[in-house]
Formats: sequence, structure tokens, C-alpha cells
Amino acid sequence: MVSDGYVCPECGLDYDTVQPPDAKVAIRSFPRRYREALAPVLAGDDGDEIVRRRPSPSTWSALEYTAHVADLYGLFADTVTRMYAEDHPTIDFWDSDARAVSEGYASKDPAAVLDWLAANGERLAAAVDRVDADAWHRTAVFPWGERDILTMVRNAVHEGTHHLRDVNKVLAAVRR
Repeated sequence: MVSDGYVCPECGLDYDTVQPPDAKVAIRSFPRRYREALAPVLAGDDGDEIVRRRPSPSTWSALEYTAHVADLYGLFADTVTRMYAEDHPTIDFWDSDARAVSEGYASKDPAAVLDWLAANGERLAAAVDRVDADAWHRTAVFPWGERDILTMVRNAVHEGTHHLRDVNKVLAAVRR
């Protein structure tokens, strides 16, 4: 049900180290950090093309990863809000690859995606702000099982951390 002991083998994020106050700070920091990763590239003559370039057909572009996090943060804001307000809701999540296509992540304007991330990051942080200290254990049922609010907030921090790493890796690969 909860994330006790999970450490991402790729990015190294240890869920147990993420507590609510840290999560709020991290979530609010991601829009700036993604902007800092993309801004120098976008300032170049071919920046728009570079942020859209995939290093391989099966790996998203930096823009797609950023749009994915922006989109997820809106979903996470709604999820945390529902888990706090409703008693044990059932919450559906989308297929990320299908969502990237249906929402046209690759064709979005990079500045608009960064603004979207900022808006949804703030929505999510505000939802986390509203959770009382004794409510972190409230649960919901997801397609992959039951999770509590704390785990979902840790998942949000993980998404931001992991995909910022992906953005930097992709930008390095496509600029070679």
C-alpha cells in the first residue's frame, strides 16, 4: 500500500526521505528547474528543434518529458484533492505513451509547456498544503493497487526528479 523502502534504481530517489514539507518545496522547484534545463537550448537558433528531437524512436524528447510532468502534476493535484476529500475513492490513471500522443506533447509550444508545468506544479503544491497532518494515511484504489496520499505525493516528487534527469540526458544525447 505504501512506498516504504522504495529507491528508484535509475534516478536514486529514496521515497522514505521525502516528507510532506520537502515534497512541497520540491514540487514548487520543478518548474524553475525544468525551465533552467530548457532555456539555454531554446535560446539557440535550432533550440525549438532540439527540444523536440528524440534520441531514439522509443525515447521521448525533452519537450515530451516536460509536458508529461506538467500533465501528470494536474492529475496528481486532482488525485490528492480527491483522496483528501473522499473516502477511499477509485482513481483511474492514463497510459502515459497513449496520453503523449493524444495530447500532442511533441507539437506543443515549449514556453506554453513550461507555463503549464508551473501552473500545475502550483496546483499540486496547493493541494498538498491542504492535507492535514493526520490525513496522509488516507487511501485510494488505483489500477495498480491501493496507495495513500503520502505515497502519491512521493510519486509526484519522483516523477519530477526522474524526468528532469531524463530531460538532461536526452538534451545531451541529441546535441552530440
